[in-house]
Amino acid sequence: MKRQGRYISGSARIIISAALLITSCGGPYTAKRINQPDAKLALAESLFQKEKYADASLEYKDFLAVFAGDERADYAQFRLAECLRLDEDYPIAAIEYRILINDYGYSEYIDDAFYLEGLCAFMQRQRPERDQAKTYEALSRINRFLKLFPDSPRRAEAEKTRKEIFELLGEKEFMNARSYLSRKHYNAALVYLDKVIEQYPGTVWEDLSHYHKGVIAEERGEIENAIAEYGKSISSEFQFSGKEKARERILSLKGEKDSEE
Repeated sequence: MKRQGRYISGSARIIISAALLITSCGGPYTAKRINQPDAKLALAESLFQKEKYADASLEYKDFLAVFAGDERADYAQFRLAECLRLDEDYPIAAIEYRILINDYGYSEYIDDAFYLEGLCAFMQRQRPERDQAKTYEALSRINRFLKLFPDSPRRAEAEKTRKEIFELLGEKEFMNARSYLSRKHYNAALVYLDKVIEQYPGTVWEDLSHYHKGVIAEERGEIENAIAEYGKSISSEFQFSGKEKARERILSLKGEKDSEE
């Protein structure tokens, strides 16, 4: 289990109380001048627990500046990044996670930093129809995390995030396919449909792609291929427009095929 700071001594509690009393007087928050590292870190923790992330980030940053050689510097760096992420400042949070990775390679928070850096990239994603550079960056970083830390407690969380990424990127590529389908440019559409199937399995876009490949095959008179693609689409766990139509087309095409034989 990862450590979460040290025991707060009685003297540290007094210092924290005094600092918080000063803070409550109003005005913009500034880091408090505290000469004891335990008390300084405890104050930052107190602000963090109260979800005052902007204030806590100033205290963690000041801790790192004033007590640079403290053995808990990696923890303070991790908490600084967490403050920024929880305050939704994702670009700067990603930078702080990267500092932890680069400067504190020994830290027990390295696996967290690798995953959360990727999550910060994903949190900057655009709508499916727009550029997905940040989404691809997130996928790359999360894949790297899963490779480097197969036994991390964050693995299940990372796999869930990767599934969300697949959903977004799958939708993006399916939208490209659909634009060609609407103009009956089937060869171009198939390029994107195949990309969805190969790169984003387990998504509704994979199943929709099989359905539309069935439509294309049927249009071209490729009956067996159409039946196969429709069959893959109806085995889906998802409900989507066209699923019942696929069942109907399978029955119809099999009937036509049997009558021909």
